[in-house]
Amino acid sequence: MDHFSDRMIRHHFLSREEKNIHTRWNRDIPPVLNIKSGDLISMETRDASDGAFTPDSTAADIAARDTGRIHPLTGPVFVEGAGPGDVLKVDILEYELGDWGWSVSGPGKGLLPELLERDYFKAWRYDKESGYAWFNEHVRVKLAPFCGVLGTAPAERGEFRTGPPGKHGGNMDIRYLTAGTSLYLPVWVEGALFSAGDGHAAQGDGEVGISAIETELTVTLRISVVHGESIEEPRYETDHYYATTGIGTTILEAAQKATGYMIDYVCSRYGLEKEEAYVICTAALDLKICETVDLPNYLVAAHLPKEIFLSI
Repeated sequence: MDHFSDRMIRHHFLSREEKNIHTRWNRDIPPVLNIKSGDLISMETRDASDGAFTPDSTAADIAARDTGRIHPLTGPVFVEGAGPGDVLKVDILEYELGDWGWSVSGPGKGLLPELLERDYFKAWRYDKESGYAWFNEHVRVKLAPFCGVLGTAPAERGEFRTGPPGKHGGNMDIRYLTAGTSLYLPVWVEGALFSAGDGHAAQGDGEVGISAIETELTVTLRISVVHGESIEEPRYETDHYYATTGIGTTILEAAQKATGYMIDYVCSRYGLEKEEAYVICTAALDLKICETVDLPNYLVAAHLPKEIFLSI
């Protein structure tokens, strides 16, 4: 074990047993585990259908699944010392893929709801050694696993479906939340009440057809509390870039919020004026349309490379 603030770090484990699963955001759900800031945790997650499909499933099985069980989440986890106004730093250390994955689409689904006239189901085969998911013998997609849902409990009381992302995180479907990324989540309730789920083996920006390559995952995280640095919506970073996210009811609103948050960050972090930050972002900022299909909210991320800042 490692040392953190003069204490021994613990490595916790949460299985995907039913006792550790919930399917709604609700700040009043009792935590299934208490951890300290800086602890590690490995969380087994179920696939987004909660096991409704097998590799032998067909499109006929789509209508039979229990839609009330979509996005089973592992958690919630109470993080000692976390409270409203704090930030939860989630270092994503490792993903372990399940054995296979699936994708579905159909009428009324995705970014093009009028495109399809019938349901479609596809089971994907993994070749973990080569690092690809195989659609068929001619088409393959690079494996890049991540959790589509990572979030803290919302501030509002009541039960909320896990579909749309929010300021607490949730179903953000940000494909950049792979191993080696650090995610920053606003804390809205005591203990943060962190949960994870909706494993994806691979996904393009936007998840345009409604489902990625859905899969079971085990994710290993380091979770820490950051005091005195409150944020309005989730952020993340790697060694190479810093990212802000904006969530809105239109892509334009989401893009404006993500860009505004980045300008605020550049001014605060590097001591620049907003005019300077605006021009720098115009020259170097990349906007990523991460979430387009979980209405009523869209999510856009703004990526700014760290290499542009030298001695500031």
